[in-house]
Amino acid sequence: MFNNNPIRLSHTFFSICILSIKCKVVHAIYTVLLLHRGPVLEFSLCVSQLPSCCEIDQIILHLANNTTVEKFNLVIGLGHSAYKLPSSFFSLKRLTHINLKNCVVQLQSTSFRFERLTSLCFRNVSITNKMLICFISCCPILKSLTLIGEEKHFVGSDLYSALVQLFQLLPLIEHLEMNCCPVKCFASGVIPQSLPNKLVHLRALVLHGLSFGKEDELRFVLLLVTSSPNLKKIKMEMTYSSTEAISQTAMNLFELQDYSNVKLDRLHDLEITNFSNMKPGMDFLKLILAKSSMLKKVRVVINNNISVNDEVKMLRDVLWNPCASVGAQIKFERA
Repeated sequence: MFNNNPIRLSHTFFSICILSIKCKVVHAIYTVLLLHRGPVLEFSLCVSQLPSCCEIDQIILHLANNTTVEKFNLVIGLGHSAYKLPSSFFSLKRLTHINLKNCVVQLQSTSFRFERLTSLCFRNVSITNKMLICFISCCPILKSLTLIGEEKHFVGSDLYSALVQLFQLLPLIEHLEMNCCPVKCFASGVIPQSLPNKLVHLRALVLHGLSFGKEDELRFVLLLVTSSPNLKKIKMEMTYSSTEAISQTAMNLFELQDYSNVKLDRLHDLEITNFSNMKPGMDFLKLILAKSSMLKKVRVVINNNISVNDEVKMLRDVLWNPCASVGAQIKFERA
């Protein structure tokens, strides 16, 4: 298929998306990499199912020896075995972007450093919170972090110190996206009202699948929002069930904690979808409106199970409460 003559590709990146892949195809990719002369700045491999792990290991080893890769994307289709990253992956020291899906991360050593990494995205990546903290501690200039997965992907502890430690390792974070599962991993135990050091660079917060009716998840949301004074955009996709029991502490949390010193003077956009009329959610919305003097757009998408009468009451309740921004456009709609 190939001769042994060196080749130089016109572009210094490999981007491969294959719906059905066989070992010989992966071997062909590896062969092209071996024959290529010149830098490889970006490597992307997207496959619907996991082919030979050995071949992918060899590709990563070759990239590690190349020492020029800046962006690494490895997406393995769900429903198949997760791919365990080899130790050679941690030798890709020039990486600025990492995007992994359906992989397993196990640290055999803590001697690696991703000094240039600014963006880290883990989707359905199996990792313990201890290893995740260790991983992030080796990325000193991280600006974007995405953690999306199921409960099986994250193994946590019962100490809130892990939660505080996680965010203390993100002093430069600008974009944070999480769903409920890593939140459950890190938010078990007693959650503080505020972080020791504010997330002063955080501009965008995106949260999926959380419930205002669950105390830990509500405290987690409040911790992030009130510890991020320079937020510009908050986007939240909530979960709602009419039969969900709301904890008594969640019901009264806003009366139990003091938010008088909270300011969100840079917040422009707030979007909450799958919103309901449960009291903690309404209290959260009213808190944001009262603390955001530069707010421009508020979009609230109500769960379809909420009656029209309840929707009217919700809107009236919101409009009758203080809003720090005189120019805020508040829009209630249905999905």
